[in-house]
Amino acid sequence: MKRFSKYLILVLFLVSAATVSGQSDEKTIRRGNRNYKSGNYDQAIARYREALEIRPNNAKAQFNLGDAYYAKQSYDTAYTEFQKAVEMSPDAKLKSDAVYNMGNCLLVQDKFYDAFNLYKVSLKLNPDNANALYNLEYCRAHLVKSKVFVVQPEHGRVEAKEKEAFNGQQVTLTSKADSDYALSQYVVVRADNPEVQVQVNGGSFIMPKFDVKVTAEFKQAHRIDIDPNIKNGTVRADRQKAVEGQQVNLEAQGENDWVLDKFTVYRTGNRNDTVPVNKTTFKMPDFDVTVTATFRSALRVNVDSVANGKITVTDSLVKPGDNVGIIVKPGKGYQLGDLRVVSDRDATESAPVSDDNLFQMLDTDVTVKANFVEATDYYKVTADTTLKGGHVLLEQSEATRRETVKLDNAPEPGYQFKEYVIHQVGDTTVKVQPLGNYFTMPDFDVEVSAIFEKSEGEDQQQQDQQQDQQDQQNQEQQQDQQSQDQQQQQQNQQQQNQQMSKEDAQRMLDALENQEKKTMEKVNEQKVRQQPKKRSDKDW
Repeated sequence: MKRFSKYLILVLFLVSAATVSGQSDEKTIRRGNRNYKSGNYDQAIARYREALEIRPNNAKAQFNLGDAYYAKQSYDTAYTEFQKAVEMSPDAKLKSDAVYNMGNCLLVQDKFYDAFNLYKVSLKLNPDNANALYNLEYCRAHLVKSKVFVVQPEHGRVEAKEKEAFNGQQVTLTSKADSDYALSQYVVVRADNPEVQVQVNGGSFIMPKFDVKVTAEFKQAHRIDIDPNIKNGTVRADRQKAVEGQQVNLEAQGENDWVLDKFTVYRTGNRNDTVPVNKTTFKMPDFDVTVTATFRSALRVNVDSVANGKITVTDSLVKPGDNVGIIVKPGKGYQLGDLRVVSDRDATESAPVSDDNLFQMLDTDVTVKANFVEATDYYKVTADTTLKGGHVLLEQSEATRRETVKLDNAPEPGYQFKEYVIHQVGDTTVKVQPLGNYFTMPDFDVEVSAIFEKSEGEDQQQQDQQQDQQDQQNQEQQQDQQSQDQQQQQQNQQQQNQQMSKEDAQRMLDALENQEKKTMEKVNEQKVRQQPKKRSDKDW
């Protein structure tokens, strides 16, 4: 498998004298390359990101950034960074190498089908990419097509978009419940051994190397009605029917300057029989329910203009007692100085602000005031690379005290994100509390970890909602039309794939036919190598 050295070496000897910024970003890349060579990948990532801040369209810095994440075995992050390089660069050869590396990010995770398709794209961009051709055939040798059998359950119907699929290919499932029923779960098992189950993530699963049987369980559903007499706002639930135990998510939108006060869920016809609500969610009971809500006049959180940085807040319209987060982003070379929240009614009254940049709303409009000073200290932010079930994604590798750091994550198939865990480097007992997808930087280095759980298929709520929005007759008509559309799309896709294969063969036949034969001879002789092709290491 290619070691991504090609463009790194090209960058090492690239000298730009066109502009001062050009010299600066290339110098920064060279520093990153030295860090990369010494195995300090976090520092290399920081340098490549710095080069991208100087010149955001520097495709080589973007390419190297993906390479550094790959070296850290952060394959999902590397995939995303290589994808950005593809979008950024007009150069077909660099695009081909970046797409090839995207395939390698999947291949190292045994995702042969998706990697196979990316190597095809890489070859379309550059038919001379011999490594892409080799890995294409390597994937082809590992692909097995198996059948998808559907067993229709009681109280509803199930359809699989794919009737047969390669191992690693995503198979999409759809369902239609009978009247007064709702989907509880999909069930996918090995066709010749029902004890072997296949993980279903939402409305899809990844095809294994054997035939499967697909069915589903439908349970008695109960209605979720919205109180028509709600004032000063609107409320919606993410579904109109649910089975007992399913989670229902609620949303509220206040009119003008009104905000949500609270939700109330009760048994339809009996307001005294209420259902516990956890902020914006509740578990469906074994009876029909009605959702209502109360709204109150909102208070405003204003923000003063500041120099050398930016201040924003998590909510600008709130009610007394609400916790409000302040997002602090200093300009380059600056850090937060003073931060205050002052009452608009009485300048002598203020709300205390925590070291985490949180405050509790007063019973009056307030204004956030701040200033930035020259930065004196930076602290490191690193991601835990030993996680199971997903990866943590960071936008920066260092920050100043009380700077707001944004977080993101990439769950692996079959997993879903649960929560972030942040602690001091070298002392896991010292915790930092995240605020959603952000945290406030303390005055010490931190490592960001996360917990990923096996997916429970909550994505199916989207399908439930769509099905519940129409009556049974319209539902059947829509499902019939969808089935026809899916069949037509499948036929079109098959025709498109055939056309694309013919086009590839026409364009690459003369240049690649002999090379492909030689490659396949090698694969057959060695009975498929245990590792895809690698290039020789090159001196820096």
